[in-house]
Amino acid sequence: MGTPERDRLAFQLKEEAADAVPVSVVPRRRILAGDGMIVAVAMVILAAVLVMGAFALVAAERIDAAARERGDRLVTDALQRRAALLERDLSSFAHWDESVLRTAYFLDEEWVHENFGKWLYNTQRHDRSYIVLETGPAYASIDGVATDVASAPYDAEAIAPLVQGVTAAFRDQLQAVRTLQQGEPRGRDNPPVFRAGYMRVEGRPALVAAISILPDYGRVVSPSRVPPVAVTVLFLDRRFLSDLVGELHVVMPRVSDEPPEPGRQGVAIPFQDRQTRAAWLTWEPQNPGSDLLSALLPALMGTAALLLAVAAIVLWYARRATKELTESEELASRLAYTDPLCGLANRAMLMRTLDERLRRVDSTHRLALLFLDLDGFKDINDTLGHHVGDLLLAEMGQRLARLPFRDALASRFGGDEFVILISAETDAEISEAGERILDAIRQPVCVGGQTLVVNGSIGCTVAPDHGVDAIELIRLADIAVYRAKAEGRGNVQIFAPSMEREVMRRRDLEVDLRRALAEGELTIYYQPQFAVDGEVVVGFEALVRWLQPERGIVSPGEFVPIAEQTGLITELDMWVLRNACAQARDWGGVKLAVNLSPVDFRRRDLDQQVKQILDETGFPADRLEIEITENLLFGNQPEAFASLAALRRMGIRVALDDFGSGYSSLGYIRRFRVDTIKIDRSFTQNIGQSDDAAAIIDCVVRLARALAITVTAEGVETREQLRYLQSVGCHHVQGFLLAGPVPLGSIDRYLERAVSAAAPPVRTRVRL
Repeated sequence: MGTPERDRLAFQLKEEAADAVPVSVVPRRRILAGDGMIVAVAMVILAAVLVMGAFALVAAERIDAAARERGDRLVTDALQRRAALLERDLSSFAHWDESVLRTAYFLDEEWVHENFGKWLYNTQRHDRSYIVLETGPAYASIDGVATDVASAPYDAEAIAPLVQGVTAAFRDQLQAVRTLQQGEPRGRDNPPVFRAGYMRVEGRPALVAAISILPDYGRVVSPSRVPPVAVTVLFLDRRFLSDLVGELHVVMPRVSDEPPEPGRQGVAIPFQDRQTRAAWLTWEPQNPGSDLLSALLPALMGTAALLLAVAAIVLWYARRATKELTESEELASRLAYTDPLCGLANRAMLMRTLDERLRRVDSTHRLALLFLDLDGFKDINDTLGHHVGDLLLAEMGQRLARLPFRDALASRFGGDEFVILISAETDAEISEAGERILDAIRQPVCVGGQTLVVNGSIGCTVAPDHGVDAIELIRLADIAVYRAKAEGRGNVQIFAPSMEREVMRRRDLEVDLRRALAEGELTIYYQPQFAVDGEVVVGFEALVRWLQPERGIVSPGEFVPIAEQTGLITELDMWVLRNACAQARDWGGVKLAVNLSPVDFRRRDLDQQVKQILDETGFPADRLEIEITENLLFGNQPEAFASLAALRRMGIRVALDDFGSGYSSLGYIRRFRVDTIKIDRSFTQNIGQSDDAAAIIDCVVRLARALAITVTAEGVETREQLRYLQSVGCHHVQGFLLAGPVPLGSIDRYLERAVSAAAPPVRTRVRL
């Protein structure tokens, strides 16, 4: 991945020019004196020259020493930074599902060479690239050319300790994640382990990096053995030093096994193993003080009449040297405050600028903070790869850099999040600016051979309206982004106090829900399901209810989405399943329907959890019906289909709930045969009011009968609806016309009307 060029930075650091202070020369009055006075004046002038010469020598030495010390520090920091930056070069390959498939399960040397060895050599000039398995190196690229491992110059003595360090760290990390999660880690729960350091490889000083190859979001199952390790080697040769020259402007650098000779400056290569034979990076030092002194010495040895002129020249040279030093420091500061991927200001620069500008805001000078979050960026990374995502972020950075706003600062906050600071007088101007930003990023972009259209959501805060604390303004803007996404994405929302109250309310509700699960505030109601005659009970659907002591009855439509977002839904669903099975165990042969969220199916051990609950409660599997939504099938997740297949093998029935309300597809039904289709209540309630609803129900029933699938209609509330469902041959009905959800104590009167689920209605295939 390339980094955007420095001349395309998205922000400009303001340079404050210091006012020049004129040096006034006060003429001395000519002194008429004898020889003694002349000698005295000559001695004074000579003493002055000697003092100034001594001062100049000391000053020059200090300037040279400071320059050498600063050079040592910059070069040392650059060496350490270069080692750290290798993680960026390797992460896009190592943290990629495709890389796991091509290395862990079978080694596709051609693919690995194109996407790893050759790519690193062509883009970053990596000299050696290896893939190391538990058995040793399995792939080698030497100077960008794939080489047989047996003949490749693999320096095991130098590289093996680094690889072993990665392997040991991976085991420790994996054990910690397993202990914390009590299961196999998924995706970024167990990120790759990266190690880098300087060492001698093949007898030459080199920078070596190693990283474990792991999947990204868990779509590829990680092998149980230690993952492959990607290793790369950069020799400290001319190419490596040319990058150093371009970054730090050092003169004639070279790597030597001997300490710096007189007249050259150098630092020791920070080898990882201190027992390694030392090497030094040396260069020709910059001696601004000596250069300055050599320019001034002729003037200092001149006549006393030129003393003041020489002093003026010294000041001029000193000022020029200071200016050069200041410009060099500003350049280093500019690079430290730039995001290397997007070319925008980074978070440190954002916070620094925001703090400065917040000190100047008042009622007439307002500062708007626009928090931009790209919509669907994770999907682009997952489907097209992180390298395409990085190119997309770079393009977005260039677009934000070209925004024509007054006093604007565009910055990358992190990931796919950006923050733009603009001066605005009214909320209308802020909203207009946000729309212009969204229009800019919505324009199609071609990256990696793909034409992409990206949208975004923007949350805004305004200083001083919403405060003058930088961290608080960003927090509130993030809340506004959340509201923008809730409003359908692709819009601009200015923060309002009600948004924060809503977030606090949702957080309090989450806390109360955790407590309710722990303290048993939840209860289960059961809604009977009837045969189409409306008399015989064929089963019950378990529905969770929450009577909160302070809020009263909390609607499932309010707390279930919060449970799904916070990860509590699996604990909630398993609680409902366990208690419902325990309560319904002795209800004869009627079936029990329990809803499971799509979030539950992300767990690979879902079928084991359900089996354990059935074993603990003694509930027969053939009486249990799991209700799922179409979103689960639409997600097309292999883990979900595997769990559903395992549940069906146990004898559990599967019902497709709310059929027709989402992405209904015959392809999904054919791929995974469900036992029951539950027609969404929106169609049932439109019977008699819309011909389309009746026609759709008729088609669904005919289709289900052709496939030998049971049909249950939800939301039956009128006799007219029931009669129509009877006429089209629907199997089961459910709704308030027949019975609403009832507590456990009211179940007995419906059990008297129940029939065994072991004798399902006869299903007749019809010709469509």
